[in-house]
Amino acid sequence: MKQLVAIICVISAFFSCSSKQNSCGQAFIGGEIINPNNDYLVLYDDSSPIDTLYLDENNRFSHKIESLNSGLHSFIHGGEYQVVVIEPNDSIMIRLNTLDFDESLVFSGKGSKKNNFLIDLFVKLEKEDKYMYEFSKLPPIEFQEKIDSLKKGKVKNLKKFTEKYPSSNLFSKVANASINYSYFTHKELYPFRYYGNNNLINRKNLPKDFYNYRKHIDYNDQDLKDFYPYYNFLFPHINNLALDKYFEKTKDTVFNVNSIHYNLNKLELMDSLVYSDAIKNNLLKYATRNFLSHSNSINECEEMYQSYINKSTSKEDSNYITSLFETSKRLQPGNRLPDVEIINSKNETININAIIEKPTVVYFWSNASKYHFKNSHKKVKALKREFPDIDFVSVNINANNASVWKRILKQNKFSVEGEYRFRNPHFAKKQLAINYIRKVLVIDKNSKIISSNSDLFDSEFKYILNKLK
Repeated sequence: MKQLVAIICVISAFFSCSSKQNSCGQAFIGGEIINPNNDYLVLYDDSSPIDTLYLDENNRFSHKIESLNSGLHSFIHGGEYQVVVIEPNDSIMIRLNTLDFDESLVFSGKGSKKNNFLIDLFVKLEKEDKYMYEFSKLPPIEFQEKIDSLKKGKVKNLKKFTEKYPSSNLFSKVANASINYSYFTHKELYPFRYYGNNNLINRKNLPKDFYNYRKHIDYNDQDLKDFYPYYNFLFPHINNLALDKYFEKTKDTVFNVNSIHYNLNKLELMDSLVYSDAIKNNLLKYATRNFLSHSNSINECEEMYQSYINKSTSKEDSNYITSLFETSKRLQPGNRLPDVEIINSKNETININAIIEKPTVVYFWSNASKYHFKNSHKKVKALKREFPDIDFVSVNINANNASVWKRILKQNKFSVEGEYRFRNPHFAKKQLAINYIRKVLVIDKNSKIISSNSDLFDSEFKYILNKLK
Protein backbone atom coordinates (compact mmCIF):
# COMPACT_ATOMS: atom_id res chain seq x y z
CA MET A 1 0.00 0.00 0.00
CA LYS A 2 1.43 3.28 -1.13
CA GLN A 3 0.19 5.60 1.59
CA LEU A 4 2.08 8.76 2.26
CA VAL A 5 1.67 8.38 5.99
CA ALA A 6 4.29 5.66 5.58
CA ILE A 7 6.80 8.36 4.69
CA ILE A 8 6.99 9.36 8.34
CA CYS A 9 10.70 9.05 8.80
CA VAL A 10 11.40 11.36 11.70
CA ILE A 11 10.24 11.76 15.22
CA SER A 12 9.22 14.66 17.36
CA ALA A 13 12.46 14.89 19.32
CA PHE A 14 14.36 15.38 16.07
CA PHE A 15 13.41 19.03 16.14
CA SER A 16 14.56 19.70 19.68
CA CYS A 17 17.15 22.33 20.57
CA SER A 18 19.80 21.74 23.20
CA SER A 19 17.76 23.77 25.65
CA LYS A 20 14.51 22.65 27.29
CA GLN A 21 12.54 25.59 25.95
CA ASN A 22 9.36 24.93 24.01
CA SER A 23 10.52 27.05 21.09
CA CYS A 24 13.97 27.53 19.70
CA GLY A 25 14.19 29.67 16.58
CA GLN A 26 12.66 30.48 13.23
CA ALA A 27 12.33 28.44 10.06
CA PHE A 28 10.84 28.77 6.58
CA ILE A 29 8.95 26.24 4.49
CA GLY A 30 7.66 26.79 0.98
CA GLY A 31 7.37 25.13 -2.36
CA GLU A 32 5.30 24.15 -5.38
CA ILE A 33 2.65 21.46 -5.90
CA ILE A 34 2.17 20.22 -9.46
CA ASN A 35 -1.31 18.90 -10.32
CA PRO A 36 -2.73 19.95 -6.93
CA ASN A 37 -5.79 18.12 -5.60
CA ASN A 38 -7.14 21.32 -4.07
CA ASP A 39 -5.96 24.89 -3.47
CA TYR A 40 -4.46 24.54 0.00
CA LEU A 41 -2.44 22.44 2.41
CA VAL A 42 -2.55 22.30 6.21
CA LEU A 43 0.70 22.58 8.16
CA TYR A 44 0.96 20.70 11.45
CA ASP A 45 3.17 20.90 14.53
CA ASP A 46 2.93 17.44 16.14
CA SER A 47 -0.76 16.63 15.62
CA SER A 48 -1.91 20.24 15.96
CA PRO A 49 -2.55 22.39 12.88
CA ILE A 50 -0.41 25.53 12.69
CA ASP A 51 -1.96 27.16 9.65
CA THR A 52 -3.77 26.61 6.37
CA LEU A 53 -1.48 27.58 3.48
CA TYR A 54 -3.23 28.51 0.26
CA LEU A 55 -1.63 27.98 -3.15
CA ASP A 56 -1.19 31.06 -5.34
CA GLU A 57 -1.96 31.21 -9.08
CA ASN A 58 1.29 29.32 -9.75
CA ASN A 59 0.42 26.58 -7.24
CA ARG A 60 3.11 27.79 -4.83
CA PHE A 61 3.00 28.33 -1.09
CA SER A 62 5.23 29.72 1.65
CA HIS A 63 5.21 30.02 5.42
CA LYS A 64 7.57 31.45 8.01
CA ILE A 65 7.50 29.67 11.37
CA GLU A 66 8.20 32.47 13.81
CA SER A 67 8.66 30.24 16.84
CA LEU A 68 9.74 26.71 15.97
CA ASN A 69 8.35 24.29 18.56
CA SER A 70 10.03 21.00 19.24
CA GLY A 71 7.83 18.38 17.67
CA LEU A 72 6.77 16.72 14.45
CA HIS A 73 5.98 19.00 11.51
CA SER A 74 3.91 17.74 8.61
CA PHE A 75 1.48 18.87 5.98
CA ILE A 76 -1.62 17.34 4.45
CA HIS A 77 -2.73 17.95 0.89
CA GLY A 78 -5.64 16.19 -0.80
CA GLY A 79 -5.70 13.37 1.72
CA GLU A 80 -1.97 12.65 1.45
CA TYR A 81 0.57 13.25 4.18
CA GLN A 82 4.18 14.37 4.23
CA VAL A 83 6.49 14.89 7.16
CA VAL A 84 9.33 17.37 7.04
CA VAL A 85 12.45 17.50 9.21
CA ILE A 86 12.71 21.13 10.30
CA GLU A 87 15.41 22.51 12.58
CA PRO A 88 16.02 26.09 13.73
CA ASN A 89 17.04 28.43 10.87
CA ASP A 90 16.18 25.87 8.17
CA SER A 91 14.82 27.20 4.91
CA ILE A 92 13.24 24.25 3.13
CA MET A 93 11.66 24.31 -0.32
CA ILE A 94 9.48 21.42 -1.50
CA ARG A 95 8.54 20.42 -5.02
CA LEU A 96 6.17 17.54 -5.70
CA ASN A 97 3.74 16.16 -8.25
CA THR A 98 0.58 14.61 -6.79
CA LEU A 99 0.46 12.09 -9.67
CA ASP A 100 3.56 10.40 -8.22
CA PHE A 101 3.79 11.99 -4.81
CA ASP A 102 6.63 10.19 -3.08
CA GLU A 103 8.94 9.54 -6.03
CA SER A 104 8.56 13.11 -7.36
CA LEU A 105 9.20 14.73 -3.99
CA VAL A 106 12.37 16.85 -3.86
CA PHE A 107 13.68 19.12 -1.10
CA SER A 108 16.07 22.04 -1.58
CA GLY A 109 17.52 24.74 0.64
CA LYS A 110 19.06 24.57 4.09
CA GLY A 111 18.00 21.38 5.87
CA SER A 112 17.19 19.54 2.65
CA LYS A 113 19.94 16.89 2.65
CA LYS A 114 18.54 14.86 5.56
CA ASN A 115 15.03 15.07 4.17
CA ASN A 116 16.16 13.93 0.73
CA PHE A 117 18.16 11.05 2.21
CA LEU A 118 15.24 9.82 4.31
CA ILE A 119 12.75 10.11 1.45
CA ASP A 120 15.13 8.31 -0.90
CA LEU A 121 15.53 5.58 1.71
CA PHE A 122 11.77 5.25 2.04
CA VAL A 123 11.29 4.97 -1.73
CA LYS A 124 13.93 2.24 -1.95
CA LEU A 125 12.41 0.31 0.94
CA GLU A 126 8.95 0.70 -0.58
CA LYS A 127 10.12 -0.66 -3.93
CA GLU A 128 11.60 -3.67 -2.16
CA ASP A 129 8.29 -4.28 -0.43
CA LYS A 130 6.81 -5.26 -3.78
CA TYR A 131 9.22 -8.18 -4.00
CA MET A 132 8.97 -9.35 -0.41
CA TYR A 133 5.99 -11.60 -1.13
CA GLU A 134 8.09 -13.45 -3.68
CA PHE A 135 11.09 -13.55 -1.35
CA SER A 136 8.80 -14.98 1.34
CA LYS A 137 8.31 -18.09 -0.80
CA LEU A 138 11.98 -18.93 -0.17
CA PRO A 139 12.88 -21.40 2.59
CA PRO A 140 13.68 -19.66 5.92
CA ILE A 141 17.49 -19.72 5.67
CA GLU A 142 17.50 -18.41 2.07
CA PHE A 143 14.99 -15.71 2.98
CA GLN A 144 17.09 -14.64 5.94
CA GLU A 145 20.25 -14.42 3.82
CA LYS A 146 18.39 -12.38 1.19
CA ILE A 147 17.08 -9.68 3.47
CA ASP A 148 20.28 -9.54 5.53
CA SER A 149 22.12 -8.69 2.30
CA LEU A 150 19.62 -5.95 1.42
CA LYS A 151 19.87 -4.53 4.94
CA LYS A 152 23.68 -4.37 4.81
CA GLY A 153 23.47 -2.32 1.62
CA LYS A 154 21.24 0.29 3.28
CA VAL A 155 23.49 0.49 6.36
CA LYS A 156 26.51 1.01 4.10
CA ASN A 157 24.79 3.90 2.29
CA LEU A 158 23.85 5.51 5.58
CA LYS A 159 27.45 5.30 6.76
CA LYS A 160 28.65 7.04 3.59
CA PHE A 161 26.06 9.79 4.08
CA THR A 162 26.96 10.50 7.70
CA GLU A 163 30.68 10.54 6.84
CA LYS A 164 30.06 13.14 4.14
CA TYR A 165 27.42 15.12 6.05
CA PRO A 166 28.04 14.88 9.82
CA SER A 167 24.67 14.47 11.53
CA SER A 168 23.25 14.29 15.01
CA ASN A 169 23.11 11.07 16.97
CA LEU A 170 19.35 11.23 16.82
CA PHE A 171 19.35 11.40 13.03
CA SER A 172 21.51 8.27 12.98
CA LYS A 173 19.07 6.59 15.33
CA VAL A 174 16.08 7.48 13.16
CA ALA A 175 17.79 6.47 9.91
CA ASN A 176 18.99 3.17 11.40
CA ALA A 177 15.53 2.54 12.83
CA SER A 178 14.04 3.10 9.36
CA ILE A 179 16.27 0.36 8.01
CA ASN A 180 16.16 -2.08 10.91
CA TYR A 181 12.43 -1.98 11.56
CA SER A 182 11.67 -2.36 7.86
CA TYR A 183 13.51 -5.69 7.70
CA PHE A 184 12.39 -6.77 11.17
CA THR A 185 8.81 -6.26 9.96
CA HIS A 186 9.33 -8.58 7.01
CA LYS A 187 10.75 -11.24 9.33
CA GLU A 188 7.68 -10.98 11.54
CA LEU A 189 5.42 -11.27 8.49
CA TYR A 190 7.39 -14.15 6.98
CA PRO A 191 5.66 -17.08 8.77
CA PHE A 192 2.21 -15.74 7.82
CA ARG A 193 3.30 -15.53 4.18
CA TYR A 194 5.42 -18.69 3.96
CA TYR A 195 3.24 -21.14 5.89
CA GLY A 196 -0.15 -19.50 5.33
CA ASN A 197 -3.13 -19.84 7.66
CA ASN A 198 -3.42 -23.58 7.08
CA ASN A 199 0.14 -24.39 8.16
CA LEU A 200 1.06 -21.49 10.42
CA ILE A 201 1.34 -23.86 13.33
CA ASN A 202 4.57 -25.13 11.66
CA ARG A 203 6.35 -21.82 12.29
CA LYS A 204 8.03 -23.58 15.21
CA ASN A 205 10.36 -25.09 12.58
CA LEU A 206 12.00 -21.70 11.88
CA PRO A 207 15.76 -21.48 12.59
CA LYS A 208 16.53 -20.82 16.25
CA ASP A 209 18.31 -17.55 15.46
CA PHE A 210 15.55 -16.24 13.14
CA TYR A 211 14.25 -13.79 15.74
CA ASN A 212 17.51 -12.99 17.56
CA TYR A 213 16.87 -9.26 17.14
CA ARG A 214 13.89 -9.54 19.50
CA LYS A 215 16.31 -9.56 22.44
CA HIS A 216 17.02 -5.87 21.77
CA ILE A 217 13.50 -4.60 21.09
CA ASP A 218 12.46 -1.65 23.24
CA TYR A 219 8.67 -1.59 23.50
CA ASN A 220 8.75 1.82 25.15
CA ASP A 221 11.14 3.87 23.00
CA GLN A 222 10.02 7.44 23.62
CA ASP A 223 12.20 8.75 20.79
CA LEU A 224 10.17 6.62 18.37
CA LYS A 225 6.72 7.16 19.82
CA ASP A 226 5.56 9.05 16.69
CA PHE A 227 7.60 6.97 14.25
CA TYR A 228 5.56 5.04 11.70
CA PRO A 229 8.06 2.22 10.92
CA TYR A 230 8.28 1.50 14.66
CA TYR A 231 4.53 0.87 14.83
CA ASN A 232 4.62 -0.90 11.48
CA PHE A 233 6.91 -3.41 13.18
CA LEU A 234 5.18 -3.63 16.56
CA PHE A 235 1.82 -4.71 15.11
CA PRO A 236 2.98 -7.84 13.21
CA HIS A 237 5.46 -8.56 16.01
CA ILE A 238 2.70 -8.67 18.63
CA ASN A 239 0.50 -10.58 16.18
CA ASN A 240 3.24 -13.19 16.08
CA LEU A 241 3.62 -13.34 19.84
CA ALA A 242 -0.13 -13.85 20.20
CA LEU A 243 -0.08 -17.02 18.11
CA ASP A 244 1.30 -19.32 20.81
CA LYS A 245 -1.52 -18.65 23.24
CA TYR A 246 -4.07 -18.77 20.41
CA PHE A 247 -3.13 -22.29 19.31
CA GLU A 248 -2.81 -23.40 22.93
CA LYS A 249 -6.27 -22.10 23.91
CA THR A 250 -8.28 -22.99 20.81
CA LYS A 251 -6.53 -26.25 19.88
CA ASP A 252 -7.03 -25.13 16.26
CA THR A 253 -4.69 -26.35 13.55
CA VAL A 254 -5.83 -23.71 11.04
CA PHE A 255 -5.27 -20.07 11.97
CA ASN A 256 -8.29 -17.72 12.10
CA VAL A 257 -7.15 -14.09 12.10
CA ASN A 258 -10.63 -12.94 13.16
CA SER A 259 -10.76 -15.20 16.22
CA ILE A 260 -11.88 -13.26 19.28
CA HIS A 261 -9.43 -15.28 21.42
CA TYR A 262 -6.52 -14.25 19.21
CA ASN A 263 -7.48 -10.58 19.17
CA LEU A 264 -8.11 -10.39 22.91
CA ASN A 265 -4.70 -11.94 23.45
CA LYS A 266 -3.12 -9.17 21.36
CA LEU A 267 -4.64 -6.55 23.66
CA GLU A 268 -3.33 -8.45 26.70
CA LEU A 269 0.19 -8.47 25.25
CA MET A 270 0.06 -4.76 24.43
CA ASP A 271 -1.04 -4.06 27.98
CA SER A 272 1.66 -6.21 29.58
CA LEU A 273 4.65 -5.38 27.33
CA VAL A 274 4.18 -1.63 26.91
CA TYR A 275 4.12 0.84 29.79
CA SER A 276 4.46 4.03 27.69
CA ASP A 277 0.93 5.44 27.59
CA ALA A 278 1.47 7.08 24.19
CA ILE A 279 2.68 3.87 22.53
CA LYS A 280 0.30 1.52 24.35
CA ASN A 281 -2.77 3.64 23.62
CA ASN A 282 -1.94 3.78 19.92
CA LEU A 283 -1.43 0.02 19.71
CA LEU A 284 -4.65 -0.68 21.60
CA LYS A 285 -6.67 1.77 19.53
CA TYR A 286 -5.65 0.48 16.11
CA ALA A 287 -5.88 -3.20 17.05
CA THR A 288 -9.40 -2.66 18.40
CA ARG A 289 -10.40 -0.49 15.46
CA ASN A 290 -9.23 -3.18 13.07
CA PHE A 291 -11.29 -5.87 14.80
CA LEU A 292 -14.45 -3.73 15.01
CA SER A 293 -14.07 -2.77 11.36
CA HIS A 294 -13.93 -6.39 10.18
CA SER A 295 -16.11 -8.37 12.57
CA ASN A 296 -19.73 -9.17 11.81
CA SER A 297 -20.40 -10.50 15.33
CA ILE A 298 -21.83 -7.87 17.62
CA ASN A 299 -21.23 -10.06 20.69
CA GLU A 300 -17.53 -10.40 19.90
CA CYS A 301 -17.33 -6.67 19.15
CA GLU A 302 -18.77 -6.06 22.62
CA GLU A 303 -16.15 -8.33 24.21
CA MET A 304 -13.30 -6.64 22.32
CA TYR A 305 -14.65 -3.20 23.15
CA GLN A 306 -14.85 -3.91 26.88
CA SER A 307 -11.31 -5.29 26.93
CA TYR A 308 -10.08 -2.13 25.20
CA ILE A 309 -11.91 0.20 27.60
CA ASN A 310 -10.34 -1.58 30.57
CA LYS A 311 -6.82 -0.98 29.22
CA SER A 312 -6.73 2.38 27.43
CA THR A 313 -5.81 5.52 29.37
CA SER A 314 -6.67 7.94 26.57
CA LYS A 315 -10.04 9.64 26.91
CA GLU A 316 -9.88 10.89 23.32
CA ASP A 317 -9.10 7.44 21.93
CA SER A 318 -11.75 5.83 24.13
CA ASN A 319 -14.37 8.27 22.84
CA TYR A 320 -13.34 7.42 19.28
CA ILE A 321 -13.54 3.65 19.84
CA THR A 322 -16.87 4.03 21.66
CA SER A 323 -18.26 5.95 18.70
CA LEU A 324 -16.96 3.30 16.31
CA PHE A 325 -18.50 0.52 18.41
CA GLU A 326 -21.89 2.25 18.40
CA THR A 327 -21.63 2.76 14.64
CA SER A 328 -20.73 -0.91 14.17
CA LYS A 329 -23.96 -1.86 15.94
CA ARG A 330 -25.97 0.38 13.58
CA LEU A 331 -24.29 -1.27 10.57
CA GLN A 332 -25.29 -4.80 11.51
CA PRO A 333 -27.02 -6.90 8.80
CA GLY A 334 -30.73 -6.14 8.52
CA ASN A 335 -30.41 -2.48 9.48
CA ARG A 336 -31.05 0.30 6.98
CA LEU A 337 -28.04 1.95 5.36
CA PRO A 338 -27.39 5.30 7.10
CA ASP A 339 -28.33 8.43 5.18
CA VAL A 340 -25.24 10.16 3.80
CA GLU A 341 -25.04 12.60 0.92
CA ILE A 342 -23.07 11.89 -2.24
CA ILE A 343 -22.37 14.02 -5.32
CA ASN A 344 -22.61 12.69 -8.87
CA SER A 345 -20.73 13.68 -12.03
CA LYS A 346 -23.33 16.42 -12.73
CA ASN A 347 -22.50 17.97 -9.35
CA GLU A 348 -25.92 17.00 -7.97
CA THR A 349 -26.20 16.11 -4.28
CA ILE A 350 -28.14 12.91 -3.60
CA ASN A 351 -28.94 10.76 -0.58
CA ILE A 352 -27.08 7.48 -1.08
CA ASN A 353 -30.25 5.50 -0.43
CA ALA A 354 -31.98 7.27 -3.33
CA ILE A 355 -29.74 5.52 -5.88
CA ILE A 356 -30.37 2.01 -4.53
CA GLU A 357 -33.01 0.33 -6.69
CA LYS A 358 -31.68 -3.22 -6.69
CA PRO A 359 -28.98 -5.18 -4.85
CA THR A 360 -25.96 -2.89 -4.67
CA VAL A 361 -22.27 -3.10 -3.85
CA VAL A 362 -20.76 0.14 -2.54
CA TYR A 363 -16.97 0.33 -2.62
CA PHE A 364 -14.59 3.19 -1.86
CA TRP A 365 -11.32 4.66 -3.07
CA SER A 366 -8.80 7.28 -1.98
CA ASN A 367 -6.19 9.41 -3.74
CA ALA A 368 -3.62 8.08 -1.30
CA SER A 369 -4.17 4.43 -2.33
CA LYS A 370 -3.54 4.51 -6.05
CA TYR A 371 -3.01 0.76 -6.45
CA HIS A 372 -6.27 -0.03 -4.70
CA PHE A 373 -8.06 2.61 -6.80
CA LYS A 374 -6.97 0.96 -10.03
CA ASN A 375 -7.30 -2.63 -8.89
CA SER A 376 -10.74 -2.19 -7.34
CA HIS A 377 -12.12 -0.62 -10.52
CA LYS A 378 -10.67 -3.41 -12.63
CA LYS A 379 -12.11 -6.01 -10.25
CA VAL A 380 -15.55 -4.41 -10.40
CA LYS A 381 -15.44 -4.33 -14.20
CA ALA A 382 -15.10 -8.12 -14.16
CA LEU A 383 -17.76 -8.55 -11.48
CA LYS A 384 -20.25 -6.48 -13.47
CA ARG A 385 -20.03 -8.97 -16.31
CA GLU A 386 -20.59 -11.89 -13.95
CA PHE A 387 -23.37 -10.22 -11.92
CA PRO A 388 -25.34 -8.00 -14.34
CA ASP A 389 -28.32 -7.73 -11.95
CA ILE A 390 -26.25 -6.09 -9.22
CA ASP A 391 -25.36 -2.40 -9.17
CA PHE A 392 -21.82 -1.34 -8.30
CA VAL A 393 -21.34 2.13 -6.81
CA SER A 394 -17.91 3.73 -6.41
CA VAL A 395 -17.38 6.54 -3.88
CA ASN A 396 -14.29 8.69 -3.47
CA ILE A 397 -13.66 9.47 0.21
CA ASN A 398 -11.39 12.52 -0.21
CA ALA A 399 -12.34 16.18 0.04
CA ASN A 400 -11.67 16.74 -3.66
CA ASN A 401 -13.30 19.33 -5.84
CA ALA A 402 -15.21 18.12 -8.90
CA SER A 403 -12.46 18.86 -11.43
CA VAL A 404 -9.78 16.95 -9.51
CA TRP A 405 -12.10 13.98 -8.95
CA LYS A 406 -13.00 13.78 -12.64
CA ARG A 407 -9.37 14.31 -13.68
CA ILE A 408 -8.22 11.29 -11.66
CA LEU A 409 -10.91 9.10 -13.26
CA LYS A 410 -10.14 10.38 -16.75
CA GLN A 411 -6.38 9.90 -16.37
CA ASN A 412 -7.03 6.25 -15.54
CA LYS A 413 -9.60 5.88 -18.33
CA PHE A 414 -12.50 5.11 -15.99
CA SER A 415 -16.03 6.27 -16.83
CA VAL A 416 -17.83 8.66 -14.46
CA GLU A 417 -20.91 6.42 -14.62
CA GLY A 418 -21.56 4.94 -11.20
CA GLU A 419 -18.94 7.25 -9.67
CA TYR A 420 -19.68 9.53 -6.71
CA ARG A 421 -17.90 11.49 -3.99
CA PHE A 422 -19.00 12.35 -0.46
CA ARG A 423 -20.43 15.81 0.09
CA ASN A 424 -19.06 15.72 3.63
CA PRO A 425 -16.26 13.09 3.78
CA HIS A 426 -15.61 13.42 7.51
CA PHE A 427 -19.26 12.87 8.45
CA ALA A 428 -19.82 10.09 5.90
CA LYS A 429 -16.73 8.10 6.87
CA LYS A 430 -17.81 8.24 10.50
CA GLN A 431 -21.40 7.18 9.71
CA LEU A 432 -20.25 4.25 7.57
CA ALA A 433 -17.24 3.31 9.75
CA ILE A 434 -14.80 3.59 6.86
CA ASN A 435 -11.47 2.96 8.58
CA TYR A 436 -9.82 0.94 5.85
CA ILE A 437 -10.10 1.54 2.13
CA ARG A 438 -10.98 -2.05 1.15
CA LYS A 439 -14.23 -1.92 3.12
CA VAL A 440 -17.26 -2.82 0.98
CA LEU A 441 -20.96 -2.52 1.76
CA VAL A 442 -23.44 -4.98 0.28
CA ILE A 443 -27.03 -3.70 0.28
CA ASP A 444 -30.31 -5.30 -0.81
CA LYS A 445 -32.88 -3.55 -3.01
CA ASN A 446 -34.64 -2.12 0.08
CA SER A 447 -31.48 -0.42 1.39
CA LYS A 448 -31.07 -3.08 4.07
CA ILE A 449 -27.50 -4.06 4.93
CA ILE A 450 -26.43 -7.56 3.90
CA SER A 451 -22.79 -7.05 4.89
CA SER A 452 -20.94 -3.97 6.11
CA ASN A 453 -17.44 -5.46 6.19
CA SER A 454 -16.90 -7.23 2.89
CA ASP A 455 -13.87 -7.13 0.60
CA LEU A 456 -13.88 -7.22 -3.21
CA PHE A 457 -10.76 -9.37 -3.20
CA ASP A 458 -11.87 -11.87 -0.56
CA SER A 459 -12.41 -15.42 -1.77
CA GLU A 460 -15.83 -15.43 -0.07
CA PHE A 461 -17.08 -12.25 -1.74
CA LYS A 462 -18.70 -13.97 -4.73
CA TYR A 463 -20.54 -16.25 -2.32
CA ILE A 464 -22.25 -13.16 -0.84
CA LEU A 465 -23.16 -11.88 -4.31
CA ASN A 466 -24.55 -15.24 -5.39
CA LYS A 467 -26.97 -15.13 -2.46
CA LEU A 468 -28.36 -11.84 -3.85
CA LYS A 469 -29.41 -13.38 -7.17
